[in-house]
Amino acid sequence: MPGPWDSAAKRLLKEKPQHIVSWLMKDGVFVRELPTELKSWNLHADGLYAIEVDGQPAVMHIEFQSRHHTVMPDRLLEYSVLTSSENDLLPVYTYAIYLRKDGQVPISPYIRRHVRGEEYNRFYYTVVEMTSISARKLLKTGMHGLYPLILLAQGGTAPDIVQEMVTELTVARELELLALAYTFGGLVSSREPYESWFRRSFAMLDDILEDSWTYQEIVKKGMEKGMQQGMQQGMQQANAQRILEQQEVLLNLIHMRFPELEPFAEPRVEAIHDTEVLHALLLQMFAVQTAGEARQAIMDARVEP
Repeated sequence: MPGPWDSAAKRLLKEKPQHIVSWLMKDGVFVRELPTELKSWNLHADGLYAIEVDGQPAVMHIEFQSRHHTVMPDRLLEYSVLTSSENDLLPVYTYAIYLRKDGQVPISPYIRRHVRGEEYNRFYYTVVEMTSISARKLLKTGMHGLYPLILLAQGGTAPDIVQEMVTELTVARELELLALAYTFGGLVSSREPYESWFRRSFAMLDDILEDSWTYQEIVKKGMEKGMQQGMQQGMQQANAQRILEQQEVLLNLIHMRFPELEPFAEPRVEAIHDTEVLHALLLQMFAVQTAGEARQAIMDARVEP
């Protein structure tokens, strides 16, 4: 099952495809997204774009990695061959983006040899290590589609960098990208004092979410139901009421996006009594793409004993 790194990364590829293409390949032009399922072997790539290079059609293949795997070059080669065969034998430009530092990264080219040492296959691909890229340079590109990755780049968790990134996305009303940035940032570290100031940097996210008609509808329903339950149970304290309302908002969102998860999600959400955990889980429910990813996020949410 895809983890939070995979879910956020795949979602990012759908937000501003041209920004991703321009970052990885100067003068590359995004044309359209391609199906990520490779039919020959039922494999799923993280991202496939139809692009143009010097006016000629080609394919860009992107794989995100959060951990080092020695078999990665074999996977990339397999994907490249299958992708080309399913897209009129177009040339495939392959990029492996490592989201964090985790051991030695395999370098290009990948060379296969016979038992006696003769080379029989040479495969070129591009490695991008986020921890080696300057967060300031990414910020200066002005390409909002890259901004969630800033938190994974070198110096990307510095308060001034985070604040500038959050401010720009807020002014641009980029709700999805702001939510993705929050998701990536939460994956970087859960230690204090980083966690506290990071969450404070996103304090205005509630205001942005309120501009979404979906969020407005969820909040309205959640507050109405929360008030009814609050009266029935005699809940008097403001904090307890706020927790109840957040739980109902979250459950309404799950109902709208993944109704099949309601029986599973309801007892787990009701067991969460930390407003920050509920808020973070709400953002994840906006960012995840499948019911499986949503289920995993709910399971991973911290529940107070």
